[in-house]
Amino acid sequence: MSNKTLIVDLFAGPGGLGEGFSRFTYGGEKPFKLAASVEQDPKAHRTLTLRAFFRQFERVPEEYYEYVKAGDPSLREELFRQFPAESDAAIEETLGGPKTLGKEKHDKQIFSRIRSALKDHQGPKVVIGGPPCQAYSVVGRARNKGIEGYALENDGRALLYREYLEVLNEVKPEVFVMENVRGILSAKVNGQLIFCLLYTSPSPRD
Repeated sequence: MSNKTLIVDLFAGPGGLGEGFSRFTYGGEKPFKLAASVEQDPKAHRTLTLRAFFRQFERVPEEYYEYVKAGDPSLREELFRQFPAESDAAIEETLGGPKTLGKEKHDKQIFSRIRSALKDHQGPKVVIGGPPCQAYSVVGRARNKGIEGYALENDGRALLYREYLEVLNEVKPEVFVMENVRGILSAKVNGQLIFCLLYTSPSPRD
């Protein structure tokens, strides 16, 4: 792999944060390359993969723009078939489909991809992403109060930042960017600040 700074993008959505890094130019060069992008929502993942496909080209083919203008999702397969190397690279970067951090079966695939992408890479590494905030953001908490029977301790989204920490432990990046919102430092589970809860690492990933 090149000597570019490799990016691992978590909770990537349609890829906005990763797109910003990948398009950054310094001295006429693009120093960042996305190595793995993880997203669980199928619709967001489709966009994520399409943008990964776009980035494979030095000069984007006209067929890509024709596909976008047509607005017909059914033509996507034909577009990818015309450029197999680029589509394979895009699909590999986005793990072949939607994946959920914290789900055991998916975690094996996610961590395998990360290890493969970073194998023998001696240059800088960066982890980016924003764990879902609906459970603990100020606005989210206000909304959740209106849901009968809702309890923060039963909302798995509140602790997804732990999955981010697992990836940091695996990648050991020089820099990480964790995008989040007001509320993450003040939200509590059973009287304890969620961001200060004792974190016990699970068994090593396979």
